[in-house]
Amino acid sequence: MNIHLPLLLVLAIVAWLIVRHLRLRWWAVAVLVLLGFYLADTSAAPLIDNTTHDGVSVINKTTTK
Repeated sequence: MNIHLPLLLVLAIVAWLIVRHLRLRWWAVAVLVLLGFYLADTSAAPLIDNTTHDGVSVINKTTTK
């Protein structure tokens, strides 16, 4: 059985759980999201992208060529 959820919904649920259980403030979540966007515009972005793709393929047990 496969369940298809939009990534935005999953991220929203994770953010809500973090705020609820770790008592993190919403403004801190907004700051972290903005920092993520700023980090995506740096020279570290390709390294982060490749690492993310490698991590997903390890979890999914797939290989990319």
